Amino acid sequence: MRHSLLFAAYKTGCHCPNKDDVLVSPFAGPHVKIRKEILFILSLGCLIVSISVLALENSAFTGRWSFVEHHAGSEVPYSTLQIQLLEDKDGSIRGSYCFILQSGNRIDCDDRGKELNIAGRAGATGRKAVVHFYSFFGAKDGIAELTLINDRLLWDVKKEPQGDFFYGPFKAELKAEQKDLHTGERVIVLDKTHLYRMPKRSVELKDTIVKGQYVKPVAISDDLKFWKVQYVRDDGQPFEGWVACKAIDFCP
Repeated sequence: MRHSLLFAAYKTGCHCPNKDDVLVSPFAGPHVKIRKEILFILSLGCLIVSISVLALENSAFTGRWSFVEHHAGSEVPYSTLQIQLLEDKDGSIRGSYCFILQSGNRIDCDDRGKELNIAGRAGATGRKAVVHFYSFFGAKDGIAELTLINDRLLWDVKKEPQGDFFYGPFKAELKAEQKDLHTGERVIVLDKTHLYRMPKRSVELKDTIVKGQYVKPVAISDDLKFWKVQYVRDDGQPFEGWVACKAIDFCP
C-alpha cells in the first residue's frame, strides 16, 4: 500500500506523508492516536488524487483510424487505409494496417485479421511515434512516423520497406473511428482559460484555451487547486501548462 502511494505520488507530484511527518506529543497517549488518524486521512486523500491522475493517463494512439480516397465520378473508393493500434502504458505501440488499392485490385492486408505488422514506441510528447512495419506482400523493414493532431493520425513513411512489393501509401491523413476518442482527457468548461507556467496565478503564459478544448491532466499541484495539462495547438504543436482545477471541472 505504501509503495503504491509513493509511486502514485511520484507520478503526480503529490506529497504523501509518512511517519516522520508526525509530531509526537511528549505526553503520548491519545495525541499520538489522533495524529496517526490525521496521517492516514492525508495519505488516503493523496492516494485518491494520485489514482485519479494515473487513470487519466490515456493511450492516445489506441484505436482504429481510417482514410478513404475517391476518384471523381466514382462511388467506389479508389483506395482505403485502415490502421488499428494499441498503445501500452509504457508508450510501446503495436498494430496492423489494411491497405486496399485500385478499387480492390490490390489488397495489402492480413486475410485472418490477426497478424500485427506495426511495432514501435511513442515519443516523449505522446503525440508522435516512430514505428517499424512490413507489407503483407512481403516487403520488410519499413519505418513510418505517426503524428496525432486532435482526431487525426498522420502516416508518413520515412523508409520504404525493401524486397517484394509495397504499394503504399507513403503519406496519409487518417480520421479516428473510435467512439471514445478523448479517454483520459478533460474538456475546458470556462469560456476562456489562462495557462500558467507554475501552479499559481502570478506567472501567466501567453496561451489561452477556449471552452470545448480537450486537455490531458498529468499532474496536480500540492494545494490541489491546479492541474498541469497537455494539449495540441491548432498548428499541431504539443504544449503544456497549469490551469485552475475549476477550468476542467476537476477539483478534488
